[in-house]
Amino acid sequence: MPRLSQTRKKLLDTMMKESIFEAATSVLSLHGIDGTTMNRVAAAADLAKSSLYDYFPSKDELLGFVSDRLEAPFVQSVEETLRADLPAPQKLERILRTAFETGTKHKAILRLLVHSDQEYRLRRRGRPRILEAFTAIFEQGIKEGSFHSHNPAHTGRMFLGAFGELFELLASNASEEAANEYVGVLIDAALHGLSIHVRSRAAGEAGSRS
Repeated sequence: MPRLSQTRKKLLDTMMKESIFEAATSVLSLHGIDGTTMNRVAAAADLAKSSLYDYFPSKDELLGFVSDRLEAPFVQSVEETLRADLPAPQKLERILRTAFETGTKHKAILRLLVHSDQEYRLRRRGRPRILEAFTAIFEQGIKEGSFHSHNPAHTGRMFLGAFGELFELLASNASEEAANEYVGVLIDAALHGLSIHVRSRAAGEAGSRS
């Protein structure tokens, strides 16, 4: 019986936090960071303010929860992509495309969080795992012959910086088309390089094989 009660409590907490998340994102979209108050979130979640404080003792912790909740599905997608039986270039493209789709879906909230104190939290929590992912993909690409030999840790850091700029772009007033084009440039640079000589040589090699 105690085990069943614990299971029920965990389920109830999960449902309650999901309700609070939906309420918090709604209030954030309507009122912004400064206008998001515990009172408004509690009202939107149809909770007593004291019940909201049982879950989140402060507004900062509530915003941190929203940041983590937005980040979690993307991190899970990265983990699944790393485990997938795919060539390194496809893994890289999938992660970048998923980042674009996730950022676009939550663009309004992302804009608020990136330009608030939560930006540090997002960067601190997400950066190490994303760097590991990029490094692992470039290591795989070198081993399988998809990428030429280089220091994958350095390339991982380079793409991590470019990855951060993608979210900055999505959080700005730039159009989704501009952000999508940016992702395309990153993918093209990884797969083909930027030098016209590299492209010409690749085209020549392809022609000689045909």
